[in-house]
Amino acid sequence: MLVTLGSNETIAAAGSQTFQYACNSAQSIYIECSDSGDALDGYLTIQIGNDVVCNDISFHALALVSYLSDGGRYNTSDATFRVNIGSHVLEPLENLYVTIRNGDAANSMTAVDVSAIVNEGGTYAPIKWTNYSDKVFTDSNTLEIYAWHTATLMTDTSAFTIRNQAYSATPQVASGVVVSRASVQADTGNAYQIGTMAKNQVPLDTSVNYSSTTISGVVCLSAMPKFPSKAQSSKKSGQAVLRAMTSAERKAL
Repeated sequence: MLVTLGSNETIAAAGSQTFQYACNSAQSIYIECSDSGDALDGYLTIQIGNDVVCNDISFHALALVSYLSDGGRYNTSDATFRVNIGSHVLEPLENLYVTIRNGDAANSMTAVDVSAIVNEGGTYAPIKWTNYSDKVFTDSNTLEIYAWHTATLMTDTSAFTIRNQAYSATPQVASGVVVSRASVQADTGNAYQIGTMAKNQVPLDTSVNYSSTTISGVVCLSAMPKFPSKAQSSKKSGQAVLRAMTSAERKAL
């Protein structure tokens, strides 16, 4: 179900605000900021209990990834994006924490809305988002890799090397197709600021090495370890949903 964590909030210059929600499971976070001129100044951290599943990532990066995959809006005066965290199961004493930090030391962020999809039981597939500023790094259980910048990447033809058990590639940060080159699927300017560098069919430990001075950061979506106790809780939740369904609904699965 969709729940509201914050509505029309104001975050002071260089300040932060945490929104908390008690739930059995968490699937997605939605952010909208309609602040004229400052809508992309924020940084997002998501915690499930003590686990950080989104590590203080810039709204620029999150809105661009959402723009590419979920139809988010990337605009300095009106930004909207979704952060898909798969499906996390929470222990009885754990909560969902969403923290927004204002990266602008001079101006406040206004008109910030925070929502979440929670308690969609039956699936246990936790995903975390990590933004790397290092040019050489290794990410565990990687599913997707995105290179991003606050301006166009189209003139950057430097090598971007990705290695894992499935492949070793050196795509260029320029127009083209997924993996062999960055993905740009539209003629609008925003598409040229984000590149889909890899999409693994299964979680794979992946190393990244690039030399570009243009790229602002690299966002990796990765599968997280699953714990037996949480898997059992997810199974029970799914069974409860099935029992509540009509025979016609079950046949449609």
